[in-house]
Amino acid sequence: MTLRKRILSILFWSVVSAAFIGPGTVTTATKAGVYYNFQLLWALVFSTFATLLLQEASARLTIRSQMNLGE
Repeated sequence: MTLRKRILSILFWSVVSAAFIGPGTVTTATKAGVYYNFQLLWALVFSTFATLLLQEASARLTIRSQMNLGE
């Protein structure tokens, strides 16, 4: 992968994550990091696995039913 493609990929995924997370979450996470350092790392690991599990379940449901989650 060329340097240009890497930079474009980083920019693209940064925009996607910023849209998903939002400024309030970034501010809260920054303040928590300042106050608690690495003591809350377990929460990050847990929430990452929980998010993966729930997104996979919703993807399977959507594929199986041929309907989106709003229907």
